[in-house]
Amino acid sequence: MRAGFLACLILAASTGGALAEDGCERFAWPVDRERELFSDGFVAGVASESALPRDGVFALLLQPVATVIYMVPPERGRDDGLGGLVTLEWISAGRYQITLSADAWVDAVQNERRLVPVAASSRPDCPGIRQSIQFDVQNQPLTLQFGGAAVSRLNIAVLRAR
Repeated sequence: MRAGFLACLILAASTGGALAEDGCERFAWPVDRERELFSDGFVAGVASESALPRDGVFALLLQPVATVIYMVPPERGRDDGLGGLVTLEWISAGRYQITLSADAWVDAVQNERRLVPVAASSRPDCPGIRQSIQFDVQNQPLTLQFGGAAVSRLNIAVLRAR
């Protein structure tokens, strides 16, 4: 009985250590909402150049950057990766956190001008989340431009920053 209890304690300690070792807790701000939303098993896919009604979580279906028609020239230029764009038609003014499941660059565009990121955080050791960028946006359509991705389906969360 005592040996079984000891084995359970050792197993719990080793599992807890593994969870603590992933880099998700080392982002500059919490990404627990995004982790939960990305891992729920259903993230709706949307085609590049789609217009969505509001902020939320979706998977952008990327295409070769050479075929993407960006609203403004990408800050990092074109590359050989995959990219796309999506416009959020009705977004309230405020600070938003844009979190990506894989490595890619992102430009946030309003009034045909790129917004300057307020903050950015990236972790290669967080399962399911690669980077998170914060932008202050106005109460007008927000276009997100992506490129440099190696994946064809990029999970994206656009949520108010906490």
